[in-house]
Amino acid sequence: MWTEDECNRLRAHIESGGSAARASVIFKRPITSLQTQARKLGIPFPDRRVVRKQRLTRCAEAERELQR
Repeated sequence: MWTEDECNRLRAHIESGGSAARASVIFKRPITSLQTQARKLGIPFPDRRVVRKQRLTRCAEAERELQR
């Protein structure tokens, strides 16, 4: 059972760009449980491929900045 506080924390985690895997550690629940609850709240986690692409883009930008 999800409490209102947990739902609010999950919503904040997703809105800040957090992953389902990281949320699994934070909430100590299976990833599928978190994904299901996020969908019920109307804010599903972004696709892992999208998140990975964004992370790689940020890393590449940071490396370019360091080379300047």
